[in-house]
Amino acid sequence: MKSVRFKRYSFIIAFFLLSLPLWAIDGRNYRFHQMSETSYYGGINSVAKDSIGRVWFSGTDALYMFNGSSFESKAVSGTRPRLQVDYRAIVPDLERRLYVATNCGLYGFDYLSETMRLLCEGDVGAIDTDRTGRVWMILDDVVVRYEGEGNVRKYPLPDDVRRSPFSLSLLCSGNGVYVGAYGHLFTLDGDTGAYSDFTDVGNDNSIISDVIETEDYVYVLTLRDGLFECDRTGHIFRTFKLPDGYDRSSTAKKLYRDSDGIIWVATQSGLLLVDPADGETALLTFDLADPLSIPNNSVWSIYPDPDGGVWVGTYGGKLAYQSFSDNDIRHIAPIPGGLPHPIVSAFAEDRLGNLWIGTEGGGVCCRSSRDGSFSYYSQENGCLNSNMVKRIFCEGDGVYVSTFNGGLTRIDVRTGIAKDLHVLNPSSGQPLSVYDFLREGNSGWWLSDPDAELMFWNMASGKVENVIFHDLDGKKMRMRVEAMFHDVSGNLWLVTHSGAYVVDVRTRSITGRYAIESGVWSADNLCSWCRTSDSELWFGTRGAGVNRLSPDGRYVNYNSSPDGSFTGRTVFGIVEDRATGNVWLSTDAGLYTYSRACGEIEKAGIDVPNSCGSWYIRSCFASSTGNLLFGGTNGYLVFNPSHLNLNRQKPRAWFTELKVNNMAVVPSSKGSALKQSVSTLDGHSDRVHIIRLAHNQNDFEVGFSSNSYLDPERNAYAYRMSGVTNEWTVLPPGQHYVRFVNLSPGRYKLQLKTANNDGLWGDHVSSLAFRVKPSPLASPWALTLYLLIFIAVLVWLWNWTTRRKMLEQSLEMEQERERNLQELTKARMDFFTKISHDLKTPLTLVMDPLKQLEKTIPEDAPNRKYVDTIGRNVGRIQRMIRDLLKFRQVETMKLPLKLESGDIVKFVDSIFSLFEFCASERHIETEFITYTDSYITRFDYDSIEKVFTNLISNAVKYTTENGYVSVKIARSSAPDGVEMVPDGSEWLSFTVTNSGSEIPPEKFDSIFEPFNNAGKTRSEFESHTGLGLAIVRELVGDMKGKISVSSADATVSFSVILPFVPCPDGMVDEAAVESDGTTYEYASSEIDNMISDIYERDIVGEKHERKPYDVLVIEDDSSLRNYLEQRLSKSYNVYTAMTGDDGIAKVEKIMPHIVVTDLFMPGADGFEVCRSIRSDIKTSHIPIIMLSAAGENKNAKIDAFENGATVFMDKPVDIDVLLKQIDNLIKRQALLKNLYSKKYVAEPSKLTISSMDDELMRKAVSFIEQNMENEYYGVDDFVSDMAIGRTRLYQKITDLTGMSIKEFILDIRLKRAGQLLRESEYTVAEISTMTGFANPKYFSVCFKRHFGQTPTEFKAAKTGAVQEINKTDNR
Repeated sequence: MKSVRFKRYSFIIAFFLLSLPLWAIDGRNYRFHQMSETSYYGGINSVAKDSIGRVWFSGTDALYMFNGSSFESKAVSGTRPRLQVDYRAIVPDLERRLYVATNCGLYGFDYLSETMRLLCEGDVGAIDTDRTGRVWMILDDVVVRYEGEGNVRKYPLPDDVRRSPFSLSLLCSGNGVYVGAYGHLFTLDGDTGAYSDFTDVGNDNSIISDVIETEDYVYVLTLRDGLFECDRTGHIFRTFKLPDGYDRSSTAKKLYRDSDGIIWVATQSGLLLVDPADGETALLTFDLADPLSIPNNSVWSIYPDPDGGVWVGTYGGKLAYQSFSDNDIRHIAPIPGGLPHPIVSAFAEDRLGNLWIGTEGGGVCCRSSRDGSFSYYSQENGCLNSNMVKRIFCEGDGVYVSTFNGGLTRIDVRTGIAKDLHVLNPSSGQPLSVYDFLREGNSGWWLSDPDAELMFWNMASGKVENVIFHDLDGKKMRMRVEAMFHDVSGNLWLVTHSGAYVVDVRTRSITGRYAIESGVWSADNLCSWCRTSDSELWFGTRGAGVNRLSPDGRYVNYNSSPDGSFTGRTVFGIVEDRATGNVWLSTDAGLYTYSRACGEIEKAGIDVPNSCGSWYIRSCFASSTGNLLFGGTNGYLVFNPSHLNLNRQKPRAWFTELKVNNMAVVPSSKGSALKQSVSTLDGHSDRVHIIRLAHNQNDFEVGFSSNSYLDPERNAYAYRMSGVTNEWTVLPPGQHYVRFVNLSPGRYKLQLKTANNDGLWGDHVSSLAFRVKPSPLASPWALTLYLLIFIAVLVWLWNWTTRRKMLEQSLEMEQERERNLQELTKARMDFFTKISHDLKTPLTLVMDPLKQLEKTIPEDAPNRKYVDTIGRNVGRIQRMIRDLLKFRQVETMKLPLKLESGDIVKFVDSIFSLFEFCASERHIETEFITYTDSYITRFDYDSIEKVFTNLISNAVKYTTENGYVSVKIARSSAPDGVEMVPDGSEWLSFTVTNSGSEIPPEKFDSIFEPFNNAGKTRSEFESHTGLGLAIVRELVGDMKGKISVSSADATVSFSVILPFVPCPDGMVDEAAVESDGTTYEYASSEIDNMISDIYERDIVGEKHERKPYDVLVIEDDSSLRNYLEQRLSKSYNVYTAMTGDDGIAKVEKIMPHIVVTDLFMPGADGFEVCRSIRSDIKTSHIPIIMLSAAGENKNAKIDAFENGATVFMDKPVDIDVLLKQIDNLIKRQALLKNLYSKKYVAEPSKLTISSMDDELMRKAVSFIEQNMENEYYGVDDFVSDMAIGRTRLYQKITDLTGMSIKEFILDIRLKRAGQLLRESEYTVAEISTMTGFANPKYFSVCFKRHFGQTPTEFKAAKTGAVQEINKTDNR
């Protein structure tokens, strides 16, 4: 069947380019690598490269710069509003300063600020630079030269030159500056400004586009009239016509002459190449099938890259880079009219040089070597039984194609007719799947399928038969054959999954096998092969690299090399470059080559990973022209190893971006770390720029790029950061940035270098300097502070260790002291217990006679109250002895709990109700609060009675009148630190609260100690025996409970938390509960004692006649206080206080003549009472008698006197002695008044200070003396000078001197007058004036009343008066 043939007679596809009109210029050497596209689709009218290495291009309304990975749009600000900016061109000078010509003016690029700066205004029609770097332009239709700083030099054309804005052109080439106008070309002398005719080209309407000079010729390009070759005088020798486009000559815009002397002409129909040597031309055009062709036929600009290569700008905004240093490597991808399918499975070349390409799904296509047209053979057009092509083989005029499930087909090269050879499966009669086939002479064909037996198609019989092989033992062999070939001896080689086998075709027996015996199984799993020109055999494996069989029989496996140069595991195809003998391998790790020169397998430098997808098994081929082809799953790769070039351009890296904390840094913005673009910080100034970063900016990223644009995806980068490491680090391919995280404060220098696509490293090292500032917490001041803190911590640790050791020693001493105290307490308790037993006998002998004595004394007898007092206190002694014995029993666990059923709530309520009478007598409000009216449980009646009797008794005793006492019962949770309690226990809290003086928190624990005298005061809530609260704590602990105390807002609360097991219903003896037989003996005894105290107060409270002297008694023991009040009230007005604080308040209010105070009291103790009285000037003169039960404690007596006590007496106190002491102190006070009244006869200012009272008197006398002559100085002035309240000062002067303030001032004046009369010679009148008496007669009257003599008599009897005064002082 004849094939359906599609031909393209336009331009060459993939390999060959047509030229006009001859073929001398080989277009295959001009390969254009297109850059990434932009959104701009107009024509690129100019291209330039700046000093950093960035490529710029301009279009009519666009200006773009390549930033390292893509083009970014730039813009200039127009000078005229609403006028669109037209970009005419962008040109660099010799120093690569960039100039942008626009209709608004000439702009220059500022590298530091990355902005365009207006240099001069006007419409710039054309711009160019001469060989010296000077900028020439047509500004507002005038040729000018830019002189810098906005200045230009004008070069006006001669008046006779015909011109228009569109006809003028300015061109700089070689040594000349050319100006074109309507086909006339002039040369311009820049020094003189003279124009000279050079040549005329075309006609009067021709527009000159460009001019270039060579050594001998000048080439002038016109817009439409062709390229003219002139000599140096302007004589035209030749004209090269432009290619036709749109039925007329194409427009031409730009010229360029390359290093081979070929002139490039940018035309609208393609890139025209002209060889002046022979006049031959070639037109390079866009080819859809050739990725390296011109990207667009409309070529607008050509720019020679200073670093090598040429840039070509076209219409459509496309920019391409051409370099003769690249490699002729083309990736042919499937396109309409070209390759029909992406998976390329086989190649072959017929005798005419046509290339046959097999695909896995698109059949076979043939590319004609004559015109590049494609012919297609597929299942769709009836040429093949299957489109899944496995192998193609050319022989003579026939092309044999094997397919999957399609058998074998022969195509005639001359006629294009395809014929099915009817290779059928002997079993099913269907076409076979033929992966490989091999002719065996004229007898037939070997056919292989890895999933079936080896087959042989017998041409004589036309049948297909299976071929069975046996091993040496005669066993049938199952071989999976991938491929076959003949050696020079005619033997058949089978490439199988178990090695390579050699078969004698005549006997069909296996004569040899090649395998890697010591290798892995995959080393014998062969899938591809190649026989080289030196008779070597190479076998590709699935998973173990490649095997090599030398002519001498050595069979070697090349797996992954130790140095990593060869990492291929599966080798898909193997082909030899016949020109060099090198072997090329397509592997799962890319392309590799075995070099005959070095004998090693190396990575191919041309490999672009995944360019063709994955390589296909045995899809490789070496053409007659030397091209190597490798097929893959996305087209195929074709190249000629002899045309592979090495890129010799040494690249240079430049920085593109700086990010700090993942945020791009904008130069000169607020808080920016950059003052200028990061791209300009390397190589643009001799000054070292340091990028300063704050301590929290130590996470930054630097982006970079390279000025090597030939296959830029394969450029490599290496960096090192001094301050972190001195080693260079090569980045992975495609990585254009490096990031640093958590850099420590300090100075760093980032160095960067780059390699081009062929691995050639550049010499230039770009660098950036950084300084990461330390945190304020790590500044020198902070470090100094840390050092000081560290030293302080060391000192503190040393002190702490020392104190800890001292504390441990102190704790040991305290523990020892505690043990001693416990032993002492135990010994004391033992002693008290024994004494208690011993006291019971004599106490019995006291009580019974006392009862007999009571019977003999009537109730109304005066002495009956003393007998009653004795009886009450004997009872107190009995209770003390009883409490002492019970506490001893509790402490030694000799009082077992006797649990009985009862109502605990009602029992506590009944105890509280017994105290309501005592509370009402003192006007104390009582309240009983409970969460339930009844709680039946088992408890010890006696222990509960003692606990709550003590607590309620204390609360009532120490509550002030008109106060309140309350008992509250509530549910509670288990307290911390309690022992195990019975299962099913519930917790009840009992809180006894009373108003009154607060207890300091530091004394909460000590109030529960027995006989607590550790402090200088005795707790207000300690019972009279000193055992009440101690007994309570012991009993509560014995009942597995806990007691605590709190005090605030003038209240004191004792909380008792106890566990109880409620009695279940039906198990309670209701009769027993109701008939509670409790006698309340303990509570009744305490209530009797309280009633006795009330009785004593009633007795004491009887009215007595008012006495001249007041005595304040401060005593916390009510019995002793009442008795003292009773005895002292016969002679004095007696006031009482039960606490030190109450006593201090009453001293200031009453101003008593004598204070009698106990030493140990609740609140302020006796010492504090003394200090308070002595520190107040109003009360400092009051005598104090201190009573103490400290016994023979001398320290207490010394402390008492040091704090201001007048008399110290030990308890028990002899009342008669106390009365005598009070009487003596009152008499002494009277004598003291007399002493003060006489003491100041002498000059008061010369007296010695001996006490606070003397200080007061000295101060008083001093103020009076200072105003002695002031007759108006009176009481108000004196009170103001003393700065003491009038009442307090009056009381103090009266107490000390027995005189009022007025009398005291007069007394001082008169005593000073007596002194002057006695010791001076002044007259009476003079002394009267000197002592503040304005009237001498009044002075005489006052003097006589005071001294009993007139001043004259007193002065006359001077001697006798002096003697009298001395006698008085001696007394």
